[in-house]
Amino acid sequence: MPSYKLTYFNAKGRAEIIRLVFVQAGVKYEDVRVNFDDWPPLKPTMPTGTLPILEVDGGKKIPNCQAIARYVARECNLAGSNNLEQLKVESVMEVFLDIVNDIFPATKENDEAKKAVFEEKIKPKLKNLENMLAANGGNVFVGNKITLADIGLFNYCDVFMTKLCDDPLKDFPKLKALNEKVSKEPRIAAWLAKRPQTSL
Repeated sequence: MPSYKLTYFNAKGRAEIIRLVFVQAGVKYEDVRVNFDDWPPLKPTMPTGTLPILEVDGGKKIPNCQAIARYVARECNLAGSNNLEQLKVESVMEVFLDIVNDIFPATKENDEAKKAVFEEKIKPKLKNLENMLAANGGNVFVGNKITLADIGLFNYCDVFMTKLCDDPLKDFPKLKALNEKVSKEPRIAAWLAKRPQTSL
């Protein structure tokens, strides 16, 4: 098994999806957390001037949270059991990326504007995700076991969507049930109970 070193800020942010994949797979990794005050001198040493970065077996720093998450999911057998399933997993992940891109500008707005963004932009995408989940039987997005797509639902709801709405899945029972299912996975539940409590 390779050795993995994941470096990010002391926050959930863009790295939590990667941590959750490692946790669900039961794969050990080094969780390096950079204090925000220490970031300016480190920034120029990063390949793209951003975090997170992943190092495998002490190799070069690899950037980009989405690329890392998908790589780790493949390495940990959480990306789908064949190429078609992997494609389906990644198609779900692309919807989450669209959601995040809608959320970031809205976080600086007032409550009414946030509500409008959620109603007009996020909810239609959640409806699409509900339909995708239903098309696979309603238990998981792809195949018959938890994958990156299901972990993604939990992560993007927990870290991002709740910035616009306290209960973003209330109108989507299948998504809500899956979200709860992921949160109760034994390894993930243990991680949620002990992970550092951070503001982001």
